Amino acid sequence: MSIHPIVEELRNALPPIFAGPLLDELTGGAICWGTIQNKRSRGEIPAGCFARSGSGPTLVIRDPFLAWWTTTLIDARLPIRKPPKLSGRRSHPPAR
Repeated sequence: MSIHPIVEELRNALPPIFAGPLLDELTGGAICWGTIQNKRSRGEIPAGCFARSGSGPTLVIRDPFLAWWTTTLIDARLPIRKPPKLSGRRSHPPAR
């Protein structure tokens, strides 16, 4: 299985270990630290992608993180799945 070119570019550009809050800047906004934090808090990202020392920032460990992130990539030509539209009319509060 070949490595996606984006992942290879990130592997070359990112340091082996870096402070999580720098993720947005280091990836040119392609990966948002806030979104990663949400996914991490829900247990959607393996704990081995991160480390922490004392009260300092959460550290991202590049290789395990990119291995996980690779699993989230899809072909950009595929349509995004949108939630189904609600059927029926919504009730509106009475006008005053």
